[in-house]
Amino acid sequence: MTFVQLEFLWFLLIVLTLYWGMPKRRWQNALLAVASAVFYGWVHPWFLLLLYGSAVLDYNVGHAMQRHPSRKKLLLGLSMAGNLGMLGYFKYCDFFIENVVAALDSLGLHTSMHTLGIFLPVGISFYTFQTMSYTIDIYRGELKPRRDFLDYVVFVSFFPQLVAGPVERASRLLPQVEQDRKFRGDVFASGVGLAMWGGFKKMMVADTISPYVDKIMLTKEPSGAMIAAATVGFAIQILADFSGYTDIARGLARMLGFELMENFKHPYMAANPSDFWRRWHVSFSTWIRDYLYIPLGGSKGGRLSTLKATFGAMVLSGLWHGASWNFVLWGGFHAALITGYRAVTSRIPKSVRRDSRWRPLTIPLMFGFTCLGWLIFRETRIERLVYYASLNPLVGSTDQWIATATMLAVSALCATPLVLGLVVETMVVPRIADKPWFLPVRTTAWAFMALGMLIFFRLSTLDFIYFQF
Repeated sequence: MTFVQLEFLWFLLIVLTLYWGMPKRRWQNALLAVASAVFYGWVHPWFLLLLYGSAVLDYNVGHAMQRHPSRKKLLLGLSMAGNLGMLGYFKYCDFFIENVVAALDSLGLHTSMHTLGIFLPVGISFYTFQTMSYTIDIYRGELKPRRDFLDYVVFVSFFPQLVAGPVERASRLLPQVEQDRKFRGDVFASGVGLAMWGGFKKMMVADTISPYVDKIMLTKEPSGAMIAAATVGFAIQILADFSGYTDIARGLARMLGFELMENFKHPYMAANPSDFWRRWHVSFSTWIRDYLYIPLGGSKGGRLSTLKATFGAMVLSGLWHGASWNFVLWGGFHAALITGYRAVTSRIPKSVRRDSRWRPLTIPLMFGFTCLGWLIFRETRIERLVYYASLNPLVGSTDQWIATATMLAVSALCATPLVLGLVVETMVVPRIADKPWFLPVRTTAWAFMALGMLIFFRLSTLDFIYFQF
């Protein structure tokens, strides 16, 4: 079940009606646990075995750490082995076999080994990271293990953010699960508006531009300009798709009395590589920072230590996105960007670096680097990336230039709602939120978004991009 299916609307209506009709938090949490199980196991019920297996493992490991503090490191290793072992099998086993077979073939050693055709459970990368943060925080002494298994299960399986995040920390989400929640009309309405905006971005922007991007990327001999235009289109698509999912998730959670962390902070307004990762997929980038980059040495050591930590964290975060070498290359590309930026700016005075007058130049430059990274991210075939690098962007036939112009026109059209959304959020809403006519303005905006989603609704709606990760 996905957020943009008709079945989900009925599911949500039933859940909200029952949820706010319950007088006790305990009953509400029981309903959330059942609803999350129905949501996640709707198509493949066996997914629940993996979800609850990870949850039970870390719940018991957390209590074992409290009972046996001298064995905390061993118990943490058990949690890591269980979660990463499960993630490794379902996500990387076939990738490993493919590469072993390819390596043996290159040496002239032919083998009968073949991939197993393992099916990747949706959301496994997200909930394993979420449950691992629970045991890591207990190991560090930053969190107490929870006694109430029901509350813990709600934290692990909370359906609005279960499949594609945000990756919530136990220290942030669990206290919300454990406290009483009262219905507030203004908060509920805010959640409705946020969820509708997310659905609008997914259905009217991401799903509209996606066929144009796919068409060019599947062209056997595209021109350099076509690939550049399609890459810009994909940058718009992935932002609308992934931030759309997150906005729906945050809106649904808000309707249920929860507040999830903001996952996207206008990432294409970033002025440098570090700024980009403070704005893009924030819940994941901060997870990588706190649980990978800092333990690897972070920026506390010398330049070599920082270099190793940067490349280690970014390459592994790239591999987290998928079992393909292009994701490793994408992670390395961003590590090189961060490292290069640090090397260049270390010689520039802080007063110059922080001068806002440079932003009109640095933002487009960073967006160009980001798009180059998205091309690496989007194209899973390394040989095609090599081919794209050989193309001259100024050379092309008449048909290729027409295709390029069409792609750019569609990109501009699809980017317009995102730009308007940025303007409304940062400049309009703060000025009119306390005005008496804010309510009719907001409901009119809802009506336009609902009409747009109705017009662009497809029976075969495309899955969210991050479902594959």
